[in-house]
Amino acid sequence: MRPATKSARLGVLMLFFGALGACDSLGPEDQGGSGSLTVSLLSPNGAEGSAVFELTGGVGLSTVSPIGGEVLYQHFGGSSRVVVVMDDPGVVSFIVRTDDVQELPEVNLIQVASGANELRGSLEGYTVEFSAKKDSSKKGRGG
Repeated sequence: MRPATKSARLGVLMLFFGALGACDSLGPEDQGGSGSLTVSLLSPNGAEGSAVFELTGGVGLSTVSPIGGEVLYQHFGGSSRVVVVMDDPGVVSFIVRTDDVQELPEVNLIQVASGANELRGSLEGYTVEFSAKKDSSKKGRGG
């Protein structure tokens, strides 16, 4: 039996884009402004291989970057779909640019697959954690 590839996991997860999931969010403590939000999936099952998220709300969500894997995303009509496929099983995380780190999007977990490319039968017990990094407002002195 061949081990599952990232593209196979991605294909399976894409089938589940329409499903609904669980959500939770924790807000950053510092003041608003543009910056980046790190979104991390906390799993009751330990290391995961991939996940699909839907983000709604927030202010000016833009570029999505992977942490330890690959990411595909699409912004449309006030929401964003994000698919993360890990290089190695672990904490599924990504970074999204925003115009205001205080205005957190709602995150719905759509689907999760284990590191062995097995879809999780339930999304119960999963939570999403945010950490925010505001852009530096320091400006260099002209000369």
